[in-house]
Amino acid sequence: MAGPLSPADPTSAAAGEGTREGQGGPVRSSHGLRLLEKVSALTGQSEDLQETLDSVVQVVAERMRTEACSLYLLEEDRENLTLWATTGLDRGAVGRVRMRTTEGLTGLVIETMEPVGVQDAPVHPRFKFFPETREERYHSFLGVPVFERKAPLGVLVVQTLRRREFTSEEMSLLKTIAAQLAAVLVQARLLESLKMKEQEQADFRRRTLESLRRLQAFERQATARGAQPAADRDPGERLRGIGASPGFGIGRVHILRAPVDFAEIEDLPAKDTGAELERYNHALDVAARDIDKQRAKMEEVLPEATGKIFDAYLMMLRDETVSNRIRALIDDGAVAEYALRQVVEEYLSAFDNVEDPYLQERALDIKDIGQRLLRILLGLDAADAPSPEDGSVLVALELTLTDLCEIDPAHLRGIALATGGATSHATILAKSFEIPTVVGIEHLLEHVAERDEMIVDGNAGIVYRRPGPEVIREYQRMERDYRAFNENLEALHDLPAETTDGRRVVLHANVGLVGDVVLANRHGAEGVGLYRTEFPFISFREFPSEHEQFEIYRKVIDGMGEKPVTVRTLDLGADKYPQYLHIPQEENPFLGWRSIRVSLEMPEFFDLQLRAILRAATAGPTRMLLPMISSLEELQQVREMIVDTEDDLEREGIPHVKDLPLGVMIEVPSAVYLAPQLVLESDFMSIGTNDLIQYILAVDRNNRKVAPLYQPLHPAVLGAIAHCVRAAKDAGKPISMCGEMAADPMSTLVLLGLGLDELSMEPFFIPVIKQLIRTVPYESASKLAEHVLTLNTVREVKSAVFDSMREHGVIELLDMYQ
Repeated sequence: MAGPLSPADPTSAAAGEGTREGQGGPVRSSHGLRLLEKVSALTGQSEDLQETLDSVVQVVAERMRTEACSLYLLEEDRENLTLWATTGLDRGAVGRVRMRTTEGLTGLVIETMEPVGVQDAPVHPRFKFFPETREERYHSFLGVPVFERKAPLGVLVVQTLRRREFTSEEMSLLKTIAAQLAAVLVQARLLESLKMKEQEQADFRRRTLESLRRLQAFERQATARGAQPAADRDPGERLRGIGASPGFGIGRVHILRAPVDFAEIEDLPAKDTGAELERYNHALDVAARDIDKQRAKMEEVLPEATGKIFDAYLMMLRDETVSNRIRALIDDGAVAEYALRQVVEEYLSAFDNVEDPYLQERALDIKDIGQRLLRILLGLDAADAPSPEDGSVLVALELTLTDLCEIDPAHLRGIALATGGATSHATILAKSFEIPTVVGIEHLLEHVAERDEMIVDGNAGIVYRRPGPEVIREYQRMERDYRAFNENLEALHDLPAETTDGRRVVLHANVGLVGDVVLANRHGAEGVGLYRTEFPFISFREFPSEHEQFEIYRKVIDGMGEKPVTVRTLDLGADKYPQYLHIPQEENPFLGWRSIRVSLEMPEFFDLQLRAILRAATAGPTRMLLPMISSLEELQQVREMIVDTEDDLEREGIPHVKDLPLGVMIEVPSAVYLAPQLVLESDFMSIGTNDLIQYILAVDRNNRKVAPLYQPLHPAVLGAIAHCVRAAKDAGKPISMCGEMAADPMSTLVLLGLGLDELSMEPFFIPVIKQLIRTVPYESASKLAEHVLTLNTVREVKSAVFDSMREHGVIELLDMYQ
């Protein structure tokens, strides 16, 4: 069918009808039970959707004693059916035969959403003949709908050669099989559909790096006009990259290099192939033990990803295809090191021209595994490798989690990488450690030398190689001011964010990793206002199970003690998607299939997350937050699903929390207009300004051409926020903000004056926002908010805010954090 799934033949089509009778008569109950067991085994074991469907129709036809069994799937337009799998009809018709839901007996099943059984299909007025299927020989027809939560997915049909009437038992059996197929189709639809996003990510990264290359080429041409030799270059050379972790650091370069290069391994003949095989097998065992140790160490820091990553390492290490190839080369007379080199280079060569991010990551994994084994074979101890001294800037071509396992992050003042992305596992971990990081710096290793002085500015995405004295002095001044400022703020850690006249605002943290909980507590968060649950889905190599989600959520909630945690349900789509999955390429993904739309369309997976959240909530006070709600129907549908999930957990006797406070994120204009209605059917609201501003102003903030138009203090944005606050106050419900605007000191006085109850932000910003709130009276902030709502331009609003901040002596907070 067209859409997320597509048959092998890309030409769409739907199914025919016709019927047939089995040779042995109706199916007995014992046969039916065995059939269900067989179908269950098929749908639970196979990883290939088409293979599964082909096997199921074959088994159903055999066990139900019918000559034909076919599966037709509903296309994305909900108006057409396509033949996806068959036995008995011409297999060449798969993917080519297509019909509207208003046509044929198969279409009648979708129209009525009830089973349709006919003894002599060709004489039925709804019979539609498709010559491609060669179904004219079939007479009896039985079709049942395949659906999930009342939403049609397709039709499962059996047909017989002889005229016969299907029994109620056979009809019930086929309906049960259809229900099993529905679960498989729902899973496959998500796995297949989310995957195609991968190409968008690859395209974006490629365009970004191409832009950087052009910019750097231009800068090099400008420098070349001076015709200075490399040794005499301007010491203030600036290298551009992509900021991956905020902050800035000054230190001496430590270049991370592999202890040995495969190119150095010579093709020497083995003196004793048996001994070489034994060395190789020993290296495998040692490497496996090392990986287990590193996994245990890193799971404490990044449980969302490292367990799965190191499991994948072990799988590759134990891959018999690879090992047998290496052993075969050893048997042919190669030493173990050279055999390893040959196989690793073969794999890396195969990946050279692949742009698929998932396969690129696998190539890096293979290289990492190869380096481990080579080091062990050569008797090199990882502990003997030069380690960064305290105050170092780590410079490397690429960085893996394995590399970070060998380094004390406390010694690093910054990280600069020639390759890599802002969402790689290593850079996400660097952000969790609060290490300023810049990635994607082309030709980095050609510009720097060991012990060079370097400044890493993760905010601007720039590194300075051998910076001049003026640059050093400026960054040193900023660093001194920042440290002194934060020392003063430490005294506020346990104090409330309360204005001078007694207005209290709750300051929460935004977190996405278990490790972020440490930062939230360190910076004085009163709870978690936004826990983003996407990272496990993005980083795992397969869809995380209920138990895996439960364990991660429980650690976050338990880590906050008695402080509340607001768990946002899955917010996939647009710029967040798993590398191992595909979704159809969309012209405008931010207006497409994302967030709550994905969850509601894939209820089987949403149910797993709901179960995990309700179970994890037993660890401490928890709220649930729904992203991108755009209608009342969506909120009502989720509430119904939560009730069903609670009933299931109650029936299964699994500990969980009932009636969790449920909130909606205000991120789209329709939610702003519906705020008075949405708040009545929810327990709280949270304004997600990152998307809301983008949608209200029709500005992509990542587009440099229009980024200046992205203005949080735009009168339209402030009016929308004020409208939502009024709706919440009228209903007596709390309202918070969890977008970046909540962390902007320029916006704090206005947000305070508008009456927001909670502000949730990256932990780093909590102290400064608390200081600002504790410095001003609420009465003054309220008057400022009332005044700016009457203004017509961003310039007028900013001018009023600056004047108010100067009046209260807090203007220096802008200099420190802007």
